[in-house]
Amino acid sequence: MTPEEHRFNALVLIFANLQRLMVFHNAVALIKGRELNPELRAQLTSKLDLLNEVMQRSSQRRAVDEADIDAVRPVATYLEQEIRAYYDTELGSDLGTQAAFGAAAVFAASYLGDGIMHMGRVFGHDDWVDREMQDKPTFIQLINQANGTVGSAARSEFPPEIRGYIDHHVRVALGDRDLVMAQVEGLTTMLDGLKSPRPVTTT
Repeated sequence: MTPEEHRFNALVLIFANLQRLMVFHNAVALIKGRELNPELRAQLTSKLDLLNEVMQRSSQRRAVDEADIDAVRPVATYLEQEIRAYYDTELGSDLGTQAAFGAAAVFAASYLGDGIMHMGRVFGHDDWVDREMQDKPTFIQLINQANGTVGSAARSEFPPEIRGYIDHHVRVALGDRDLVMAQVEGLTTMLDGLKSPRPVTTT
């Protein structure tokens, strides 16, 4: 990838992982029958709004300017800590927490795929778009499953099918841990327009 593509790739990864956190914390709150902490909601929402604005500007320019890079660097630092905390979640036998954990991973992967498609369109990589489009039906199915697991957990209902979905989503999420952490830890390097020194496979 070119330096501009590495920078844009960093934006895509940041946005997807912010969504991971938003889905996780929202799902935990829903399952426990409470509202999401207003401070946490505002914190995540403001960061997502920033990323939306930066990505819109960068898409139009086909480049991420220095002011926007400086604006998102603190978000990259924030993510490294918060995604590590997400993966350190004590899952145990708590099916509700497991449902939230797995759903967050499903949504993050879907947002990442959408981001790669968008990046492919911005930079003229039709093969990236075609490949991600092939995965869309699978992600629609997975998102439906994830929504179902969270809804069932909120009702404390865990029929065998829902338990199976939860188990699958959690296993995939944990299996991706090293890759996701490598991506998050490489964000600062990518924002510099360089390939991450850690193994990163998003395209």
